[in-house]
Amino acid sequence: MRSKIWRSLMPCKVDLRISHQMLTKLEDEDLDYVVIDQFHQKFSPAIFHIKQQSVIGVAVEGVDVCRFGKLCWIQIATQDQIYLFDIFLLGAVAFKNGLKMVLEDSNILKVIHDCRLLSDCLYHQYRVDLTNIFDTQVADVLQFSSEAGGLLPSCVSTLEECLVRHLYLPSTKVLFLQHNAHAVKVNPKVWTCRPLPPRLMQSAGLKVRYLLSLRSALMDKLMLDFTTQVDNYLSMYRNMPSITLGCAENYSLELPYELKELTIIQRLRRGDALKNYRTDENGLLVRPHPHFEKKPKAEGRVINIDDIPELEATEASSEDVLEMQNEEIPLLEPSPDCGEDLCPPLEKVSLSAF
Repeated sequence: MRSKIWRSLMPCKVDLRISHQMLTKLEDEDLDYVVIDQFHQKFSPAIFHIKQQSVIGVAVEGVDVCRFGKLCWIQIATQDQIYLFDIFLLGAVAFKNGLKMVLEDSNILKVIHDCRLLSDCLYHQYRVDLTNIFDTQVADVLQFSSEAGGLLPSCVSTLEECLVRHLYLPSTKVLFLQHNAHAVKVNPKVWTCRPLPPRLMQSAGLKVRYLLSLRSALMDKLMLDFTTQVDNYLSMYRNMPSITLGCAENYSLELPYELKELTIIQRLRRGDALKNYRTDENGLLVRPHPHFEKKPKAEGRVINIDDIPELEATEASSEDVLEMQNEEIPLLEPSPDCGEDLCPPLEKVSLSAF
């Protein structure tokens, strides 16, 4: 048994031959991370720090990570620190001593790119039930569908594609993912090597480094329609002429025209998407790699005034026009139909009513 463990800890010959440009860019990365491969000194402070966070990034490395594979590394990123937990050395005790508590904590949002196989591995091998997950791969599909008027892409995006598409990282900044894939292709068990080559250690840290920023970028895009419609709500009545406003009690639960415009916007986006992307045999949109992706007009199509029918205008009398010219923004005035007692003076309100 001892000889088997010793062989696993011996340095592995890893063929990391790859372009000189890639190695240079990896070496230029300014990345600080903490490697945790034993329980004393570093492990407990790391768990304590992570427990204080409301959102963390999570990534893993291993050999065919799933219920039948081998989990070797768990990378966790907070706003100011990156931890690399060596599960290959720490074993299942790492989860019993704190990682399980973190990954199952519903108060900590875990940002993961494609959580499917990781969830399968953690549940079946370590009895860890991942909770409160923001999956950037799922968010990318939803964002694209919204941008394409409800149409779906033919496939999901890799982490590399998401970093380029949503964080606009140059190709040189995502070469570490190609470096990882090349190393695994040369040696499928490379993540079990101890000591791990420094460049692979750095690549593992880089894989989790951008997840928090990626989530923020995707959230901004996913919330774009919502924030636009809220802005419309803010100005809907405020900028309306007094003569067309009427009594406030008449504006109840009927769907406003501005929200009905969403169906028109979706139809226009769908048309733009069909022009900018080709479809596969299933009618799904085929997205090229973001480096070659033609930016669709749909992303900027929030509200296009030229494409949306205008509200029916109300003709104002000459007296009303003269009055509106004297005030730049008309104030909200009660309609005569509302009655004088609709909003009684403050001193007439009985405190006993409260």
